[in-house]
Amino acid sequence: MRRHLLVSAAVATALLALSEGPVTAARSPICTRGQTTVERDPRGLLPLTGMNPIGAATAAALRYGHKTSRPQVRGAVFAIADQQRGPQARYSCGVRAWQRTIVVYVLDRAGLPAQSVSQRIYFVGRFRSGYHVWQVVH
Repeated sequence: MRRHLLVSAAVATALLALSEGPVTAARSPICTRGQTTVERDPRGLLPLTGMNPIGAATAAALRYGHKTSRPQVRGAVFAIADQQRGPQARYSCGVRAWQRTIVVYVLDRAGLPAQSVSQRIYFVGRFRSGYHVWQVVH
C-alpha cells in the first residue's frame, strides 16, 4: 500500500510539473533539422489564398502581440519578395514554408526609444484555423 501511494505521489508531481505554465514554443523537424524554435509547426501551412492575405497576416500579428506594448505594423510582405527576412524563412524551414509565409514587421511603441526592444518580426501563415504567427524571428 505504501509503495502504491509513493508511485501515485510521484505521478501526480510529474503531471503537475508538466501542466505548469503554457507551452508556447516547440521545435519542428523541418526547420533546421529541429533546431529552430517555432510557435506553430510550419508543416501545417496552407497556400496563401483569398482576397487579402497581407491584411489577414497583419491582423494575426497584432493579435499575437500584447496590447500593452501598443503594437503598430510597420510593414508586411510575402517572404518570397522580402530581401531582408525572406531568405531566412527559406533557409530555416524550406521552400514550401517560404512560399506560404508573410513577414510582418511590428513596432512595439511602448518599448521606444529602445530600438531593439521595440522591434518585432513575425513569420505568419495560413493554417486550417486561420492566419497565425508560426515563428517569432526577432
